[in-house]
Amino acid sequence: MAAGKNVFSEIQTKRLLLRKMEITDASVLYEYWSDKDVTRYMNILGFESIKQAEDMIGLLNSLADSEKAFRWSIVCKGSKQILGTCGFNNWDKENQRAEIGYELGKQHWGQGFMTEALAGLISHGFGIMALNRIQALVEPENTVSRKVLMKLGFQEEGLLRQYEQVKGNFIDLMMYSILKNNSGLV
Repeated sequence: MAAGKNVFSEIQTKRLLLRKMEITDASVLYEYWSDKDVTRYMNILGFESIKQAEDMIGLLNSLADSEKAFRWSIVCKGSKQILGTCGFNNWDKENQRAEIGYELGKQHWGQGFMTEALAGLISHGFGIMALNRIQALVEPENTVSRKVLMKLGFQEEGLLRQYEQVKGNFIDLMMYSILKNNSGLV
């Protein structure tokens, strides 16, 4: 980690503010996390109550407190509306790598918000967190997410067969990565 830098600091892009999730975000995030289209490629079952969203925010913030994972709410600067979340899972300080995860409310799809948010997140990861490698695991059928990663300079590394059990089934995942020395974002 870069000396004196706050790993979980706010991240700003042209249109977006990435900030620590707050309990007051629960009602909006519940909408997204209970939407079957949004959670289709996530490793969670669709939520059935706002309490589940509150609990998830608490869990994610506790993981941030112990520097294991970090999740930011993606907020539109103009409208102050929460668009989704993004962050780093499985931060491996010793090997200077982390895995990104993200989702966006479907009413915000197709407007370039996730590409912009992830560009800010990647820059933060390489700069503030001193990561050398950022990786993403994506279901092969999630072509939109795969295109976003490729647009950001991630390289496809291959198929991990029956890599993870999600919603009771073993699923294949595609591994993507971007390295600090060839990202162009630092």
